[in-house]
Amino acid sequence: MRLAEKTACTGCGACKEICPKQAIAYRDDEAGFPAPFIREELCVECGACEQVCPALHPPKTEPIRASYAAQIREDPDILKESTSGALFTVFAREIFRRGGVVYGCVWTDDCQAEIVRAGSEEEIAPMRGSKYVWSRAYDAFPQVKADLASGIPVLFVGLPCQAAGLKNYLRKEDKNLILLDFLCSGAPSPMALDKYLETICSREERAALNLKFRDKEPYGVGVHITWNGQKKRPPRKAQHLRNPYYFSFYSRLIDRESCYTCPYGGEDRVADLTMGDYWGVAKYHPEMKTTDGVSSLLVSSEKGAALLEAVRGQLELAETKPEEIAERNNLYVGEKKRKRRRPANRDAFFAALRESGWRAAEKKYLRTKGRRRQILCVLLPPKAAALLRLKK
Repeated sequence: MRLAEKTACTGCGACKEICPKQAIAYRDDEAGFPAPFIREELCVECGACEQVCPALHPPKTEPIRASYAAQIREDPDILKESTSGALFTVFAREIFRRGGVVYGCVWTDDCQAEIVRAGSEEEIAPMRGSKYVWSRAYDAFPQVKADLASGIPVLFVGLPCQAAGLKNYLRKEDKNLILLDFLCSGAPSPMALDKYLETICSREERAALNLKFRDKEPYGVGVHITWNGQKKRPPRKAQHLRNPYYFSFYSRLIDRESCYTCPYGGEDRVADLTMGDYWGVAKYHPEMKTTDGVSSLLVSSEKGAALLEAVRGQLELAETKPEEIAERNNLYVGEKKRKRRRPANRDAFFAALRESGWRAAEKKYLRTKGRRRQILCVLLPPKAAALLRLKK
């Protein structure tokens, strides 16, 4: 039997969950990402794992039908607790109204991210807000399948690669399933976050952490941690550069290997709906109240369009173009694909992280001076990046 190559595997878990003999298990790779392997003594070579792998057999996609700038209407508390425009809460409320359930990402007590099931609005509160780390989704796949078999409407909210994995795992379309994914910039290493948090508190104290990556307080974006009643945050100016974990995420140093060749960032979408940030929205939609956060929203299916129509009265919506969203957000349109170059020092960073911990790896590979230059060297085209390096 054949599993996806390391450079293509996203860890969605479809192969593991579909195996009738539980012959597929996971173990962490050198960067701390769970990776599947076949326990040969249990494998009967049925081929199920290969057939559902989205890296080997990409699922059906749909082009973008409509795109919007969007924000929740008349609910400032929910808007403040959300990363951008609070679309997730609006869609989840409609699914609950229909008697359905929602699957979304939460923090565990030891600050790992996993997708779990929620049956009420109270239970989706921990799902709000971005989690800048790879999340475990595959444990939820059999639950989703059981809910759909019982005729229960399901909203599954996850990364595009997780939506692809679930789609292949189910192996057929279901009118009661709505997939909502993100404009994703990459899935950071759980080991990297774990090592970083060791510099904040002991492992026994993890449950007391309140970890937020996108706080809407006056300090703006960054990694905001509340512990023992005190907030630990970097200075106000350029937080995304000053906080070492956020900087490692922003520079794509700690992404999963498959993120550098991600096939899910274009106009052909796996999910019914896609939400994300809308940085630069004021340029095209000055009428939107941007200080509280605005989302971009892509509609790619009839199911997605129907769900949006059902909640239209709860949203401030402005029609926009995919090209306008793509200017400053994680979407590429047309033939030009946005590059996600693999940082040259990625392997060395993880080696230092494993051997010596976060502080040592940070000191050597996340130097305080020149962080803006390091990020630009990752994001700029190759020739421009080479010129920038020469100007050191």
